[in-house]
Amino acid sequence: MSGLFRRRQRLVLIAILALGCLLLYHVSAKKTSNRPVSTLAAPMPGAPLVGGVEGGDREAGRSIYLSKCTSCHGTSGKGDGWRAWLFRLTMRDFTESAYMQTVPDEYLFQIIKQGGANLGKPGMPSWGQELNDREINSLVMYIRGLALPLQQPQPPGTTR
Repeated sequence: MSGLFRRRQRLVLIAILALGCLLLYHVSAKKTSNRPVSTLAAPMPGAPLVGGVEGGDREAGRSIYLSKCTSCHGTSGKGDGWRAWLFRLTMRDFTESAYMQTVPDEYLFQIIKQGGANLGKPGMPSWGQELNDREINSLVMYIRGLALPLQQPQPPGTTR
């Protein structure tokens, strides 16, 4: 009987510890963050990129994109990566030229570097610890290149 009693004691102890961990997690998740909030709340056309995009290399950006971004944003940039599908997230379509022309390079740079939590995109992770500014500039250049060219309106009566 003492063996059964000890097993029950262990199970009760494990249950109490598990509940304590859950309670601690719940309490800590409700605390407000002391992190500074970014002043960029939404894409603003015409904002300059910090450090300039010319510091980047498109081929390096492609390599970074394929290793870090495709699982969510998809290989082609359409927002159809496996993680987006798995977690039922709606990712931005980088091939949508009309939208991409309204997004300044600075916004792309900041959301890649700081993550999306401060910019209203909580699913976007921060890559600032893994990528330096030059690599982020390269990534911005590559993402810009994914946008399909805008279709020019055709005069009536003409075919392609």
